[in-house]
Amino acid sequence: MRWYELKPATLVESARIQHAEDMIFWEGSAGAIKALESLTAIDKGEHDDVTVKWDGSPAVIFGRNDSGEFVLTDKSGFGAKGYDGKSKSAKDLEQMLLNRKINRGQDIPDSYKQFAARMKSIFSYFETAVPVDHKGFFKGDLLYFQTPKLQDNKFVFTPNVVTYTVDTTSDIGKKIAQSKVGVVVHNEIDIQGSDKSLTIDVGKFFLGKDLLVMPPVTMQKAANIDDDIIRAVKQQINQNKNNIDTLLNKNTLTTDKLADLPNILYTYTNAKVDSGMQNLGTDFFDWLAKSKVSQPKQKRIASHIQKNKNGFNALWNIVKMIQQIKDDVINQFDNHDIAVKASIGNNTGGEGYVMRRPWGNVKLVNRAGFTAANRAIDR
Repeated sequence: MRWYELKPATLVESARIQHAEDMIFWEGSAGAIKALESLTAIDKGEHDDVTVKWDGSPAVIFGRNDSGEFVLTDKSGFGAKGYDGKSKSAKDLEQMLLNRKINRGQDIPDSYKQFAARMKSIFSYFETAVPVDHKGFFKGDLLYFQTPKLQDNKFVFTPNVVTYTVDTTSDIGKKIAQSKVGVVVHNEIDIQGSDKSLTIDVGKFFLGKDLLVMPPVTMQKAANIDDDIIRAVKQQINQNKNNIDTLLNKNTLTTDKLADLPNILYTYTNAKVDSGMQNLGTDFFDWLAKSKVSQPKQKRIASHIQKNKNGFNALWNIVKMIQQIKDDVINQFDNHDIAVKASIGNNTGGEGYVMRRPWGNVKLVNRAGFTAANRAIDR
């Protein structure tokens, strides 16, 4: 008998992959239970459900429209209203990107011209990889514009913040050697423009070898989790379940015009990245006073939390404990011997990992590491 029971009716689908520690914001104690269950499963042989989370850039959308025409663009181009951003040729793609600067009356930096030219150069590789009878699009991130260079008999490439080092003798290394362009695909977009989970096997669907749609890199070894902290989190959840669920009760929040409180807690947590996640929870009201939240709503939030002080304090204790477990798991995975090694500067580790669960995916990211580095980039 498990220490908890999750009923299918309580499972909540989310378009956004959640950080493990954030699940409590959206689902209360049930979210905390699911987060902890996900992490403990890694210690019980389900590490093969964990894959590397690739840090690619720029984001791209590609596929074929209902007429079978091939399109390669980005998020802005795909959703453009004032112009046709769904580029159907290499030349159109380059010009669309350049027009963004021109139409704003801006000078075009040489670096941006080079970027537009590089996007033009990869158009044909994407086009030939998508079967002509396919209808719909794929959303992903570029990993490299050309076959990565070799360093010490390993492929090395840095698409965004994270540098990847791939053993040339590994299965993925051999595929990289045969490719010209690399991309990681996250999900699909149907003809109507709605996002949906991947329905294809990326290793078998795309044609040829010039475009490598990166297959999942799965963890080969479990992570060991301290039983004491697991027991401590379980105890916190069991003792404070009612208080936490009262704090985040959707009906109450809606009645009190605080329906977006979970999102405010999430925004605050993200803001704490810049301070290394220090004092998480204890300086919430200091942050709130300087936030964009209106003064009337700030007063309602303060009143609501005052009435539910025990639930509020317990929530942050659980968030910090789950975060501690997650960061330890990430550190262990980062140091395992796998074909793909990630690093940020001189530090081992990359964006993190994604774990498949029955209710959806869970994101394992070291916010004080990758997220802080990513936020620091001048874009």
